Amino acid sequence: MRKLLHSNFIRLRNSLSLGFSLAFFLLWNGIMLFSSYDVMVKLESDMPLDSVIFAFLFIIGIVMSVLISLFIGTDYSDGTIRNKIIIGQSRNSIYAANLVTCAFMGLLLFLWGLAVNLAIGIPLFGMPQMPANTFGLLFLDSLLVIIAYASIFNVIGMLCSNKAHSVMICILAAFVLLFIAIFIYSELAQPEMYEAVSITNGESSLEMMANPNYISGIKREIYQFFMDFLPSGQCSQIGNLEVPHPFRMGIYSLLIIIVSNILGIFCFRKKDLK
Repeated sequence: MRKLLHSNFIRLRNSLSLGFSLAFFLLWNGIMLFSSYDVMVKLESDMPLDSVIFAFLFIIGIVMSVLISLFIGTDYSDGTIRNKIIIGQSRNSIYAANLVTCAFMGLLLFLWGLAVNLAIGIPLFGMPQMPANTFGLLFLDSLLVIIAYASIFNVIGMLCSNKAHSVMICILAAFVLLFIAIFIYSELAQPEMYEAVSITNGESSLEMMANPNYISGIKREIYQFFMDFLPSGQCSQIGNLEVPHPFRMGIYSLLIIIVSNILGIFCFRKKDLK
């Protein structure tokens, strides 16, 4: 497996897609930070760096889907996987080496995005104000959800021999997960009460009214479960600094990592590599 990892990291060192991904996060985070700073100046208000420090997690799943599917897909299109089998490498080792490489790419993107936000954000907004233990917990949850994303895309890439199909499926999966998270978040964000204008005897007044769109009861618990379970939902909550169940999220990420990789290895061992 050491030789497989060495070969993968040599490919990463020369990977244009990884370089473009890092450059994209530098540009994206810079635009977001300067836009937020411009709004803060115009409104003459204070905005802590905390509010934007993890915001790039919203799109990290999409970037990872492209990066990982291209990396794994090239193994199939170039016939590299068959060659690895021919020279005596086991399928388990090949799968594990690609998983480690995919997780490394995701973690590198995350650490790079965080470093960019700190390097640009601290001069603009000052030091983060959240307690160190809160930051550490969000940081750990972020690492786990990144590995969960890598596990999902690695499964797709390893089981799909066609590079174009692999890229399409991974990107589609990333967008579907993101849209589901956006929908659920918007539903959960509905306030329980809202102000409404009431007119009595020709005089108007503001009254608090029950919001008919507010989700409560078991339906709210189900929605919150999917927000905590789905990697896109976790990233949305961390990006918004609205994480009601940080420990639960970490457990769900570990569950996704374990289950997806057990299924992935099992199916890859049965896959016909013609």
